[in-house]
Amino acid sequence: MRKKRNLRVTKWLNMTPAVAVCTSCNQEFQAPMVALRRTSDAQANLQQQFDAHQCQPQDSE
Repeated sequence: MRKKRNLRVTKWLNMTPAVAVCTSCNQEFQAPMVALRRTSDAQANLQQQFDAHQCQPQDSE
């Protein structure tokens, strides 16, 4: 059974998400400095990175 992928913010700068991880494979995503000026830009950038990534298996069972 495959774990559901979610994006979880792990670091905030005031009210702006700066770093997030995939809850399935723990890949980390960082919002670029230019996106951190606006909360909506940072959220959109992190979501775009998350949507584009492919989960890599953490162990080979």
